[in-house]
Amino acid sequence: MDQEKKQSKCNIHSNFNNNLLLFEENNIHTKICSVCAKQITENFNKIIEHDEFIHTDQNYIFSSFPPLEDKNIYNSIKNLQIKKDSSIQDIFIEKINNYFTCLKKEINQKIDNLQIQVKSKLIQMDDVRQNQGDIFLDIYNEVSSKFDIQKLYKEYSQDSEQRLKEIIKEKYQNIKSNTEKLQINIKEYQTMINKISLKTPIEIQKNILGLIDQIDFFQKSQKDIIDDIDFEKSKSYHCSQNLQIQRIQNRQIQISQSISDSHGISYANFILDPNQKYIFRVKLQTNSNSDSFLIVGIIQEQDKDNKQLYDGICYNEKGDCMTINKVVKGNNVYEGSKVDIDKEIEVRIHLAQKIIKVANYPNYENVAELEKKQLILENTQYRFAVELYHIAHNIIITHVSTISEFDQQM
Repeated sequence: MDQEKKQSKCNIHSNFNNNLLLFEENNIHTKICSVCAKQITENFNKIIEHDEFIHTDQNYIFSSFPPLEDKNIYNSIKNLQIKKDSSIQDIFIEKINNYFTCLKKEINQKIDNLQIQVKSKLIQMDDVRQNQGDIFLDIYNEVSSKFDIQKLYKEYSQDSEQRLKEIIKEKYQNIKSNTEKLQINIKEYQTMINKISLKTPIEIQKNILGLIDQIDFFQKSQKDIIDDIDFEKSKSYHCSQNLQIQRIQNRQIQISQSISDSHGISYANFILDPNQKYIFRVKLQTNSNSDSFLIVGIIQEQDKDNKQLYDGICYNEKGDCMTINKVVKGNNVYEGSKVDIDKEIEVRIHLAQKIIKVANYPNYENVAELEKKQLILENTQYRFAVELYHIAHNIIITHVSTISEFDQQM
């Protein structure tokens, strides 16, 4: 009864209480009955009972309130709430233990299956089944006349000494044939033994152990340096002075061209440390122009103000004059001219190891690297650079960081 007094009756449907909240963006009713709500909206996710609000505590998660762009968040919070009694460390330990348990199980199963296959193959090999030791003994006993000599000594008589001398003399007469007979059989045995080689399995074993050593559940040490850097215009190359360089949202750097049918080079305001590993992410905005043109690479310090980038070490979005074009995963990173695209690529650089790789970001489906590593000269200073070719295009430097170790995504 107290509950009914608190709830007002619907003016239209007197048998129903106004016990619902309807929270559509342009249609909000703080008190409405179920019949009216169903007549107004078909989106029942936007309806909540008053009692649901009244009786909730700090642990209760609504299924659709507050309104959110990502509907998966509600379930994510609920799932996290279920795990709230477990510490983060406990959750990590459980995940890691499950991973290694599964890894050991799968590896052991693979090894057991392979071992069974190898044993089965050995059983089918006739020349492996035979007892080579017995064959050696048979041949040795034959060429040595061991048993004949043994008998002569056991039944020694006046004629024995003469016969023994004859046998030994015969061995010298047949020294070549006896040697060859034993050599042939030894060679046959060695050939058979060499049918089973551990060289490749041992190499694979080392590779597997090396890969296991690389298992890392934690992020590599990475430092975002985009706030600490800037890009500069090439001082004398072509129309570089007409480039416009500005900071946009999220501290990203946008490079655009102010005049038509012209191009220019812009380079980072720091020299690449040969021993440092860098990650650059660069986006090309084509703005409905199909002449897709993005050139990214490194340029020598002495050339940065007077040479074009596509004559050097570069990835060329136009598809020609590329030196970073050796496909190591998927297909070519360059996919041809497209209209209305915001294509982003990731560039990884480590000059000391002469590594320059590019990949489509964020999927890393296609990866290419510098084919001729000798193009990176030692004791030479380089800068990261981009070249822009059209007034309708923008180049955006979205990310710059240094990292202790590259991951295996590309």
